[in-house]
Amino acid sequence: MKKWLFLIIGAVVVVSASAQKLNPTKWSFEAVKKADKQYEIIATVTIDAPWHIYSQFVKGGPIPTSFQFKKNPLVSLVGKTKEEGKLEKKFDPNFKTMIATFGGTVKFKQLVNLKVASKTKISGTVDYTVCNDEKCLPPSKLEFEVNLQ
Repeated sequence: MKKWLFLIIGAVVVVSASAQKLNPTKWSFEAVKKADKQYEIIATVTIDAPWHIYSQFVKGGPIPTSFQFKKNPLVSLVGKTKEEGKLEKKFDPNFKTMIATFGGTVKFKQLVNLKVASKTKISGTVDYTVCNDEKCLPPSKLEFEVNLQ
């Protein structure tokens, strides 16, 4: 009887461990003051090998990484979100186009200006897809919020 109990408990542990959601990314968000009333919002993602995410500027292929900032009447965006990391470009036969991907650590940077000197927050979402050479995970949406002080 004890053998059967241990066998069942072992099977439950194995099944529950394999049923956990696979998430090969770790995100962090911060605001760095650059000048009076100007901040740089930095979204840093660390991607476990052999996984990768797509550049914001991929066209005609996979879903690109994208940032949406919620409207805040005290904040204005300056330019577009920039990417910093090891960009790899290659032809993808599945999409029949050149694609650009990032692995390892990537920083996405967005400059913002405060319209008046005050404490506020900026929030939004980042949409991204994580793939390796064999498969892609379903697209993910991550909410974030950063204090501007």
